[in-house]
Amino acid sequence: MKTNRNKTLNDSRLAIAGVQKHFANTPTLALDGATMTPKDVIAALQAAIDAIDKSAIAEKAFHDAVAAQTAASAKGNAVLRALKSLVKNQLGSTQGALGDFGFSVPTRQIPDEATKAAAVAKRAATRAARHTAGKRQKATVKGVVAATPATPPTATKSS
Repeated sequence: MKTNRNKTLNDSRLAIAGVQKHFANTPTLALDGATMTPKDVIAALQAAIDAIDKSAIAEKAFHDAVAAQTAASAKGNAVLRALKSLVKNQLGSTQGALGDFGFSVPTRQIPDEATKAAAVAKRAATRAARHTAGKRQKATVKGVVAATPATPPTATKSS
């Protein structure tokens, strides 16, 4: 059975109070096959309480440090973005000017011929599948009406 920190603290504090109340005058206690004095039992439970309190303080300090790091990193990143913008505006976006500040010039990825050919083929296949056409292709499409033979109206006899 897993117990959380608060339950362990509460149980230990209540156990200390119980030992002080009911076993204060008892010379020894037999616990799990070993004999301990009430002072030793209280000391062991108090040591557990102290260790849990220390770890809680350390955990809070850790979380506070991580929050401070996150805030400082966010502020630093904002300053870096603003500095890069300033450098680009005042010194230009050449590799030499940006390189002095540790910034790099983003290079455009140029696709190779095989990628371009694949893209053209894919575009053509998509247009064919969707039956899409450009403005000039649409202009050449004319509707054809199928001629149906005219049937003369039939006279009906009235009686």
